[in-house]
Amino acid sequence: MIRLSSDLPGARWALMAVSLSLGAGITGCGGGPDTKVENDQEFSAPGDQPKRAPVKIEAKQAFANAARQYATAPQARNYNAIEGSLESAIGEDGKLVEAYYNMGLVKEEQGDKAAARSWYEKAIEAQPSFGDAHVRLGLLAREEGNEAKAQEHLEAALKAEPLNGAANLNLAIEAKNRKQFAEAVNRVRKALQSNSENIKAYEVLARIYYDLEKYDLARLVCANALKIDKTAASIHNTLGLVYLKLDDVTLALNAFQSAVKHDPRYVPAYMNIGAITFNYRDYEASYRAFDTALKVDPDQIMAILSRAVAARGLKRYEEAEQGYKAVIAKDERHAGAWFNLGILYQEHMQNLEGALKAFENVLQYEQKNAAMRKNAAQRIQAVRIQIQNMKETEEMMRQEREAAEKAKPQGS
Repeated sequence: MIRLSSDLPGARWALMAVSLSLGAGITGCGGGPDTKVENDQEFSAPGDQPKRAPVKIEAKQAFANAARQYATAPQARNYNAIEGSLESAIGEDGKLVEAYYNMGLVKEEQGDKAAARSWYEKAIEAQPSFGDAHVRLGLLAREEGNEAKAQEHLEAALKAEPLNGAANLNLAIEAKNRKQFAEAVNRVRKALQSNSENIKAYEVLARIYYDLEKYDLARLVCANALKIDKTAASIHNTLGLVYLKLDDVTLALNAFQSAVKHDPRYVPAYMNIGAITFNYRDYEASYRAFDTALKVDPDQIMAILSRAVAARGLKRYEEAEQGYKAVIAKDERHAGAWFNLGILYQEHMQNLEGALKAFENVLQYEQKNAAMRKNAAQRIQAVRIQIQNMKETEEMMRQEREAAEKAKPQGS
């Protein structure tokens, strides 16, 4: 039940993180924003933006203050101060669209999606051709399950900026997931037209070739990306997945380790390190990897589940039980957690009634994974036989005790 991990879970990857953007529109006259999203990667099309009036020096200074305040460790970030500086920038220059947009990013990072949406809309009001704000609105709409609105905003972003990197890459991932690979490649190429060093575009292209099982091409794309930025954790992680397909586990593990070396907070690579070491029965190393992932992201359900599986491998059965139950507390319908709990009870803790309930829940909640359902059904049958045998054994032992009592001499 331990899986390899990529940081491209469908078209939602751009929602994983946001960061303050510093663009040419702030440091000079004209030009578009250097929008940064996941992994601080640029998704901009500077040439698409119309020329603007010079930004007031006071607004530049306030925006620079916000950037400096943001550049602290996440746990020490003073959002009130950041927002105050951005508001000052807006007060000095109401056309400073980057300040509106970054206010939206900051609000989104704090979980205030409604406020974020409002600021992105203000950015579009200030500059209708600001495509990145449409992208963020589209991703928020998708997060809410409104796919039609998401598509509307992504298309609006491309209407404003035909080479907008973020819009093209999200649409590329959607096309990849639909297996429309030619369209996906075309979208990536448009993103690279706006920024030939867009690391995320290289990653998406590598994943397209990965899905097409053209692993040598995927490896080549990753190698070219690392020439641009050898510290790109997402590329190292993707390269590791490619090496696994090429049956080179050693190089795969090295790639995943390079990812966390360059970005100690890169959860997908820790998950992959944990999966590989688990498969080689190095349960200590596997446990450490999943535990580190949880220190970065305590709510990562798959990491909680995987750490529990590693704990079971270490024969720390009570800890494993607690881990499975922690996943179930977060998601009662998590069939994987129920399945692993059932195995733990059946094979290691001799809690057959608990195992039976767990496997029955697998059949109740898992509708797609035929292999898991078949395994659970077989285990239910086996557990019921075990329970029946146990009852028969207990009854036989009871009868033997009664017979022994009756056979005792009177008064003894």
